[in-house]
This record gives sequence, structure tokens and C-alpha cells, in this order.
Amino acid sequence: MIALPIPSRKKRILVVEDEADSGDLLAHVLGTQYDVFVAHDGVEGVERAAEWEPDLVITDVSMPRLSGLEMVRHLRRRQGLKVPVIFLSALSAPADIIAGITAGARHYLTKPVELEDLKKKVARALGQ
Repeated sequence: MIALPIPSRKKRILVVEDEADSGDLLAHVLGTQYDVFVAHDGVEGVERAAEWEPDLVITDVSMPRLSGLEMVRHLRRRQGLKVPVIFLSALSAPADIIAGITAGARHYLTKPVELEDLKKKVARALGQ
């Protein structure tokens, strides 16, 4: 009997982005290397994180119903989420960046995001 190698699971990324085009672009760019799941606001992000157990969360900051900051705080406190988080935001004031880092972001990138830079930060955050 020949033992076949067990395929390794791709790393899972949860993208939380209220702009459908941006979420689709991120899923397309990162989907060749990772399993990418998209949620469309912070409330859906909380639900999907519990369901999919991502290895990384990439989220916008300004979203309806629940901001990215509030979502990450909720995930860390109530669900014990310990995975890295990358914030993407049009908000670029030092206070906004500090709020993102304080909420638990590994990286805080301002929009428009350079996709090659994002891919490098994703790989680094996932220990690759």
C-alpha cells in the first residue's frame, strides 16, 4: 500500500469590506494562494469569523452596522480571536492609525493600497 501525502490546508483569510468591488478584488488577488472568504460589514464579519476560523482578518475600518475597529475588539474579547489583523482604510490621520494598532492590528494600510505591498504583509502576518 502506498501512502499518499496529506494535502495541507490553505491558510484562510477573512476579508471584511463593505465595497463589493474592493472585496472582490482582494479575493481575486489573494485567492490564488489562500482560501479567501468575504463579508460585507462588521456584523457579518463577526458571524463569518466564528464560522470559518480564519488565519488572518483583513478589514476596512469604516463600515455600516459595525466598524472594523468595533468588530476586531468584539472578536478579540468575546470570541477569543488571536489571529493577525490587517486594517485597510481611507482614514490616515495619526489618531486613526493609533486606534487601529490599539485595537489589535498587525498592519494598518491606507487606501488606495498597493497590492504587492499588501501581499507581502499578508505573507509576513501568516509567517510565510
